[in-house]
Amino acid sequence: MNSLHRSIAIAAILFGASVVGMLLQWVVPADVLTASKGSVGAMVGLVTLLLALVLGLLVFTAFSVFTTQQSEAYSLGPVVIELDVILKQYGPDAIRGRVGLREALGRSRKRFFGDAKRGPQAHTFEETRATMTWMNTYFDSLEPPTERQRQLLTSARDLAKKFADTQMLMTRQLANPFPPYVLTVVVCWASALFLGNGLVATPNAVSVVAHLAGAAAIGSAIFLILELSQPYSGVVRLSSAGLDRLIEALGEADAQRAE
Repeated sequence: MNSLHRSIAIAAILFGASVVGMLLQWVVPADVLTASKGSVGAMVGLVTLLLALVLGLLVFTAFSVFTTQQSEAYSLGPVVIELDVILKQYGPDAIRGRVGLREALGRSRKRFFGDAKRGPQAHTFEETRATMTWMNTYFDSLEPPTERQRQLLTSARDLAKKFADTQMLMTRQLANPFPPYVLTVVVCWASALFLGNGLVATPNAVSVVAHLAGAAAIGSAIFLILELSQPYSGVVRLSSAGLDRLIEALGEADAQRAE
Protein backbone atom coordinates (compact mmCIF):
# COMPACT_ATOMS: atom_id res chain seq x y z
CA MET A 1 0.00 0.00 0.00
CA ASN A 2 1.54 3.33 -1.03
CA SER A 3 1.67 6.52 1.03
CA LEU A 4 -1.51 8.03 -0.42
CA HIS A 5 -3.60 4.93 0.22
CA ARG A 6 -2.27 4.59 3.76
CA SER A 7 -3.00 8.24 4.48
CA ILE A 8 -6.56 7.97 3.16
CA ALA A 9 -7.09 4.82 5.24
CA ILE A 10 -5.83 6.59 8.37
CA ALA A 11 -8.08 9.61 7.71
CA ALA A 12 -11.05 7.24 7.30
CA ILE A 13 -10.21 5.49 10.58
CA LEU A 14 -10.04 8.79 12.44
CA PHE A 15 -13.28 10.07 10.99
CA GLY A 16 -14.90 6.74 11.81
CA ALA A 17 -13.72 7.10 15.41
CA SER A 18 -15.42 10.51 15.67
CA VAL A 19 -18.63 9.08 14.21
CA VAL A 20 -18.52 6.25 16.75
CA GLY A 21 -18.13 8.83 19.50
CA MET A 22 -21.20 10.71 18.27
CA LEU A 23 -23.19 7.47 18.05
CA LEU A 24 -22.21 6.61 21.61
CA GLN A 25 -24.16 9.67 22.75
CA TRP A 26 -27.33 7.73 21.96
CA VAL A 27 -26.18 4.92 24.26
CA VAL A 28 -24.61 6.75 27.18
CA PRO A 29 -27.16 8.46 29.50
CA ALA A 30 -27.36 12.24 29.12
CA ASP A 31 -26.58 12.92 32.79
CA VAL A 32 -23.42 10.80 32.59
CA LEU A 33 -22.29 12.68 29.49
CA THR A 34 -22.91 16.03 31.16
CA ALA A 35 -21.03 15.05 34.31
CA SER A 36 -18.05 13.66 32.41
CA LYS A 37 -17.61 16.37 29.79
CA GLY A 38 -14.96 18.12 31.88
CA SER A 39 -12.87 14.98 32.31
CA VAL A 40 -13.25 13.98 28.67
CA GLY A 41 -12.29 17.49 27.59
CA ALA A 42 -9.18 17.44 29.77
CA MET A 43 -8.06 14.09 28.37
CA VAL A 44 -8.78 15.27 24.82
CA GLY A 45 -6.63 18.33 25.47
CA LEU A 46 -3.79 16.18 26.78
CA VAL A 47 -3.90 13.85 23.78
CA THR A 48 -4.13 16.86 21.45
CA LEU A 49 -0.94 18.29 22.92
CA LEU A 50 0.90 14.97 22.66
CA LEU A 51 -0.31 14.43 19.11
CA ALA A 52 0.69 17.91 18.00
CA LEU A 53 4.18 17.54 19.46
CA VAL A 54 4.82 14.08 18.03
CA LEU A 55 3.35 14.82 14.61
CA GLY A 56 5.40 17.99 14.36
CA LEU A 57 8.53 16.08 15.37
CA LEU A 58 7.86 13.32 12.84
CA VAL A 59 7.27 15.79 10.01
CA PHE A 60 10.50 17.59 10.92
CA THR A 61 12.40 14.29 11.07
CA ALA A 62 11.04 13.18 7.70
CA PHE A 63 11.92 16.55 6.18
CA SER A 64 15.42 16.21 7.64
CA VAL A 65 15.77 12.80 5.97
CA PHE A 66 14.72 14.32 2.65
CA THR A 67 17.01 17.35 2.84
CA THR A 68 19.95 15.27 4.11
CA GLN A 69 19.62 12.86 1.20
CA GLN A 70 19.34 15.82 -1.18
CA SER A 71 22.46 17.55 0.13
CA GLU A 72 24.49 14.33 0.19
CA ALA A 73 23.37 13.45 -3.34
CA TYR A 74 24.40 16.91 -4.52
CA SER A 75 27.76 16.58 -2.78
CA LEU A 76 28.55 13.41 -4.73
CA GLY A 77 28.49 15.23 -8.08
CA PRO A 78 31.68 17.28 -7.55
CA VAL A 79 33.42 14.23 -6.04
CA VAL A 80 32.63 12.08 -9.09
CA ILE A 81 33.65 14.79 -11.55
CA GLU A 82 36.93 15.47 -9.74
CA LEU A 83 37.68 11.75 -9.52
CA ASP A 84 37.04 11.30 -13.24
CA VAL A 85 39.26 14.28 -14.10
CA ILE A 86 42.10 12.93 -11.93
CA LEU A 87 41.85 9.49 -13.53
CA LYS A 88 41.87 11.10 -16.97
CA GLN A 89 44.97 13.11 -16.07
CA TYR A 90 46.66 9.95 -14.80
CA GLY A 91 46.70 8.54 -18.31
CA PRO A 92 45.48 5.59 -20.39
CA ASP A 93 46.19 3.11 -17.58
CA ALA A 94 43.29 4.62 -15.58
CA ILE A 95 40.63 4.14 -18.26
CA ARG A 96 39.41 0.98 -16.52
CA GLY A 97 38.86 3.00 -13.37
CA ARG A 98 36.81 5.60 -15.26
CA VAL A 99 34.67 2.85 -16.73
CA GLY A 100 34.25 1.32 -13.27
CA LEU A 101 33.21 4.72 -11.90
CA ARG A 102 30.50 5.04 -14.53
CA GLU A 103 29.27 1.51 -13.81
CA ALA A 104 29.20 2.30 -10.09
CA LEU A 105 27.04 5.35 -10.78
CA GLY A 106 24.67 3.17 -12.81
CA ARG A 107 24.36 0.75 -9.91
CA SER A 108 23.75 3.67 -7.55
CA ARG A 109 20.95 4.95 -9.75
CA LYS A 110 19.28 1.56 -9.75
CA ARG A 111 19.79 1.20 -5.99
CA PHE A 112 18.27 4.53 -5.00
CA PHE A 113 15.66 5.11 -7.72
CA GLY A 114 14.83 1.47 -8.46
CA ASP A 115 14.10 -0.05 -11.84
CA ALA A 116 11.02 -1.13 -13.79
CA LYS A 117 10.39 -4.16 -11.55
CA ARG A 118 11.69 -3.14 -8.13
CA GLY A 119 11.88 0.02 -6.08
CA PRO A 120 14.91 1.30 -4.18
CA GLN A 121 17.22 -1.46 -3.00
CA ALA A 122 19.30 -1.76 0.15
CA HIS A 123 23.09 -1.57 0.10
CA THR A 124 24.04 -5.03 1.32
CA PHE A 125 27.13 -5.97 3.30
CA GLU A 126 28.26 -8.23 0.46
CA GLU A 127 28.04 -5.37 -2.03
CA THR A 128 29.92 -3.05 0.29
CA ARG A 129 32.70 -5.58 0.76
CA ALA A 130 32.90 -6.30 -2.97
CA THR A 131 33.14 -2.58 -3.76
CA MET A 132 35.91 -2.01 -1.24
CA THR A 133 37.80 -5.07 -2.47
CA TRP A 134 37.57 -3.96 -6.08
CA MET A 135 38.74 -0.44 -5.23
CA ASN A 136 41.77 -1.65 -3.28
CA THR A 137 42.69 -4.21 -5.94
CA TYR A 138 42.37 -1.69 -8.74
CA PHE A 139 44.42 1.06 -7.13
CA ASP A 140 47.06 -1.43 -6.00
CA SER A 141 47.37 -2.66 -9.59
CA LEU A 142 48.41 0.78 -10.82
CA GLU A 143 52.14 1.46 -10.82
CA PRO A 144 52.69 5.20 -11.28
CA PRO A 145 56.13 5.86 -12.80
CA THR A 146 56.25 9.58 -11.98
CA GLU A 147 55.79 11.64 -8.84
CA ARG A 148 52.89 13.51 -10.46
CA GLN A 149 51.04 10.26 -11.14
CA ARG A 150 51.68 9.07 -7.59
CA GLN A 151 50.04 12.25 -6.28
CA LEU A 152 47.11 11.79 -8.63
CA LEU A 153 46.73 8.17 -7.54
CA THR A 154 46.65 9.18 -3.86
CA SER A 155 43.99 11.82 -4.54
CA ALA A 156 41.94 9.38 -6.62
CA ARG A 157 42.03 6.75 -3.88
CA ASP A 158 40.80 9.27 -1.28
CA LEU A 159 38.00 10.50 -3.54
CA ALA A 160 36.90 6.97 -4.39
CA LYS A 161 36.73 6.10 -0.70
CA LYS A 162 34.72 9.26 -0.02
CA PHE A 163 32.35 8.35 -2.85
CA ALA A 164 31.79 4.84 -1.50
CA ASP A 165 31.47 5.97 2.14
CA THR A 166 28.88 8.64 1.30
CA GLN A 167 26.76 6.17 -0.64
CA MET A 168 26.82 3.64 2.18
CA LEU A 169 25.88 6.37 4.66
CA MET A 170 22.94 7.42 2.47
CA THR A 171 21.60 3.87 2.27
CA ARG A 172 21.94 3.33 6.02
CA GLN A 173 20.02 6.55 6.69
CA LEU A 174 17.15 5.27 4.54
CA ALA A 175 17.03 1.83 6.14
CA ASN A 176 14.91 2.83 9.16
CA PRO A 177 14.15 6.57 9.41
CA PHE A 178 11.63 6.02 12.23
CA PRO A 179 11.54 3.62 15.17
CA PRO A 180 9.14 0.72 14.63
CA TYR A 181 5.43 1.28 15.34
CA VAL A 182 5.78 5.02 15.97
CA LEU A 183 3.12 5.83 13.38
CA THR A 184 0.89 3.10 14.84
CA VAL A 185 1.03 4.77 18.26
CA VAL A 186 0.31 8.16 16.66
CA VAL A 187 -2.75 6.77 14.89
CA CYS A 188 -4.00 5.24 18.16
CA TRP A 189 -3.61 8.60 19.90
CA ALA A 190 -5.42 10.36 17.09
CA SER A 191 -8.23 7.79 17.17
CA ALA A 192 -8.66 8.32 20.91
CA LEU A 193 -8.72 12.09 20.31
CA PHE A 194 -11.42 11.88 17.63
CA LEU A 195 -13.45 9.42 19.70
CA GLY A 196 -13.38 11.75 22.70
CA ASN A 197 -14.22 14.77 20.58
CA GLY A 198 -17.11 12.92 18.98
CA LEU A 199 -18.38 11.89 22.40
CA VAL A 200 -18.70 15.48 23.66
CA ALA A 201 -19.54 17.22 20.36
CA THR A 202 -23.06 18.20 19.35
CA PRO A 203 -24.08 15.87 16.51
CA ASN A 204 -24.84 18.12 13.54
CA ALA A 205 -23.58 18.79 10.02
CA VAL A 206 -21.03 21.36 11.16
CA SER A 207 -19.50 18.97 13.69
CA VAL A 208 -19.32 16.19 11.12
CA VAL A 209 -17.61 18.46 8.58
CA ALA A 210 -15.19 19.72 11.23
CA HIS A 211 -14.21 16.18 12.20
CA LEU A 212 -13.84 15.26 8.54
CA ALA A 213 -11.52 18.22 8.00
CA GLY A 214 -9.49 17.29 11.07
CA ALA A 215 -9.16 13.69 9.90
CA ALA A 216 -8.02 14.93 6.48
CA ALA A 217 -5.43 17.18 8.16
CA ILE A 218 -3.98 14.28 10.17
CA GLY A 219 -4.02 12.10 7.05
CA SER A 220 -2.13 14.75 5.08
CA ALA A 221 0.47 14.98 7.85
CA ILE A 222 0.95 11.20 7.73
CA PHE A 223 1.23 11.47 3.94
CA LEU A 224 4.02 14.04 4.26
CA ILE A 225 5.84 11.90 6.81
CA LEU A 226 5.71 8.80 4.61
CA GLU A 227 6.64 10.65 1.43
CA LEU A 228 9.52 12.69 2.82
CA SER A 229 11.03 9.65 4.51
CA GLN A 230 11.19 7.90 1.09
CA PRO A 231 12.86 10.59 -1.04
CA TYR A 232 13.52 8.36 -4.07
CA SER A 233 10.00 7.05 -4.63
CA GLY A 234 6.43 8.29 -4.46
CA VAL A 235 5.03 11.72 -5.30
CA VAL A 236 7.46 13.94 -3.33
CA ARG A 237 10.84 12.66 -4.45
CA LEU A 238 14.27 13.69 -5.63
CA SER A 239 14.88 13.89 -9.36
CA SER A 240 17.26 11.50 -11.09
CA ALA A 241 17.94 13.96 -13.94
CA GLY A 242 21.25 15.17 -12.49
CA LEU A 243 22.53 11.64 -11.98
CA ASP A 244 21.46 10.65 -15.49
CA ARG A 245 23.34 13.61 -16.99
CA LEU A 246 26.42 12.72 -14.95
CA ILE A 247 26.35 9.11 -16.14
CA GLU A 248 25.97 10.30 -19.71
CA ALA A 249 28.88 12.72 -19.36
CA LEU A 250 31.13 9.94 -18.08
CA GLY A 251 30.26 7.78 -21.09
CA GLU A 252 33.31 9.02 -22.95
CA ALA A 253 35.44 6.62 -20.88
CA ASP A 254 33.69 3.68 -22.56
CA ALA A 255 34.43 5.19 -25.96
CA GLN A 256 38.08 5.65 -25.08
CA ARG A 257 38.35 2.09 -23.87
CA ALA A 258 36.82 0.76 -27.07
CA GLU A 259 39.35 2.60 -29.27
